[in-house]
Amino acid sequence: MRNIKSIFLGVVYIVIFSLSLDATGKKDINWMINAVNHQKVLTQQILKEYAFKGMGHSYKDSSGKLEEYLIEYDEEVKELQKVLLKDTDAKKQLKDVIKIWVGVKEVFNSTPDKEKVEVLQKKVDKILGKMSRLMRTILSKSDKDISKMVSISGYQSVIIERMASLYMLKTWGVDDPKFNFKMKESMTFFTNSLYKMLDSKETSKENEKSIRKIMKYFKFFKVMNQSKKKYIPTLIYHKTSKIHSELDIVTKRYINKGK
Repeated sequence: MRNIKSIFLGVVYIVIFSLSLDATGKKDINWMINAVNHQKVLTQQILKEYAFKGMGHSYKDSSGKLEEYLIEYDEEVKELQKVLLKDTDAKKQLKDVIKIWVGVKEVFNSTPDKEKVEVLQKKVDKILGKMSRLMRTILSKSDKDISKMVSISGYQSVIIERMASLYMLKTWGVDDPKFNFKMKESMTFFTNSLYKMLDSKETSKENEKSIRKIMKYFKFFKVMNQSKKKYIPTLIYHKTSKIHSELDIVTKRYINKGK
């Protein structure tokens, strides 16, 4: 679970580090929280869409989503370059991320190929790791519990999309020897984080209700993980979307409370 924890810590650190950011374009801490979390979410959504497209499936407005996510990623990276401190180390780390991303993006823009997935997964994980190190470069300590809750809630979207991408790749026929480990690690982390959110004094009655709804939705993933049957791509897509949408609502409530 160390990989997920290290990535998560990177998100926490950037959330609690607000005073040392260059507020170019008047970007505030809430924007930074969403931008960093969203970058991580996008990497997992892109993998999911790559597999979904590779299987020839579509779900509601899923057509063109892969291309849309690739554009979003590029745009947010550019914005992050503008708001980060003029710090040599931070700039170098972001450049390292971009260097990996450029190569990965070319593959994602081409026709989906199962043979390329293993390399793609490794490079995406490397991006997440480097982003975490970038965040630690600009970290600072804070006693603001609400900022930590925004981080936890936002990072849950990364985890649910990670699980969805793992299931989607497995359904596509990608043989990942670490699938069971990755899934167990993600499920444990997701479940523990939900309870942390429930136990937090920063969680409103509205958010508590939403979190319990997410727990109910999440039972699908638990049952599916125990099943030996083939996963249904459109069902994975549908269930993930429901959880992700509810998490977005929860995160926005935490952000609004912190204003």
